Amino acid sequence: MLLLMLAAAGLFWVPIELYLSNNAPRTEHVSVRSPRLPQAFDGFRVLHLSDLHEKTFGKDHETLLRMARGANPDIIALTGDLIDSPEGLSYAQILLPKLTAIAPVYYVTGNHEWAADGKTAHAGRNRLIALLQNAVEESGAVWLDSAFLTLPPRDGETVLLAGLCDPNGPRTELSAAELQQEIAAEYGDDLFSILLYHRNVIPHAAAGFFDAALTGHAHGGVVRLPFTDGLIDPYREWFPQGTSGVLNAAGTQIVVSRGLGDTYFPRFLNRPQILVVTFHRG
Repeated sequence: MLLLMLAAAGLFWVPIELYLSNNAPRTEHVSVRSPRLPQAFDGFRVLHLSDLHEKTFGKDHETLLRMARGANPDIIALTGDLIDSPEGLSYAQILLPKLTAIAPVYYVTGNHEWAADGKTAHAGRNRLIALLQNAVEESGAVWLDSAFLTLPPRDGETVLLAGLCDPNGPRTELSAAELQQEIAAEYGDDLFSILLYHRNVIPHAAAGFFDAALTGHAHGGVVRLPFTDGLIDPYREWFPQGTSGVLNAAGTQIVVSRGLGDTYFPRFLNRPQILVVTFHRG
């Protein structure tokens, strides 16, 4: 009888959990602390959205937008895999202006954007990427692939924000080492710096140079079994590490989002994550 009750409970619970893990986003908070952060930016909040894969939460994205507004972010970071196909361009054109109405948006590409039209991205920028960049910029968001800028100053202090193109992009894009060299030439290493990058493992050249990095890609290991960091990663490796949370690489604090969208296998015990990253001095 006990086994029958457990089996019945499992048959009832598993479909519910599958639905929640693939359709019910949850806001989660993490903190990044550093003595290098300017005092004026203590409490700076970044809404980190990753790996949407053309997923819609609520009619006209209203669930996602309501939760984004509720996070009260200073900026919004989109770290790639927003779309999966040429048809996804209209998805970006609808969602992006609604996000920029909440807070300034900064965008870097993921592997899926570059592969979405079936061409070899390493040969150069494909047509879809050019159209996507236009959509990003027309929405008022900032295309930050292989680029950097300083955020609006607070009490005379500022923070550097940089973006790195996904490795699926063309070789004409700046590498991590080249991006670092350009930043160092203009600003040295005086500014607190945040890197936006799609992959959850940052390039060796970036580790230790940036104070923090916001990443995604791993989908939290897709299935988050107890006592694991996920079942499988995007490289089809079992029981990966570094798929969620705040990691450290040579002094760079890496914030890994579990993302929001679907992947090659249904998420389970892994709610879509709307991540709020708060920076503190200390």
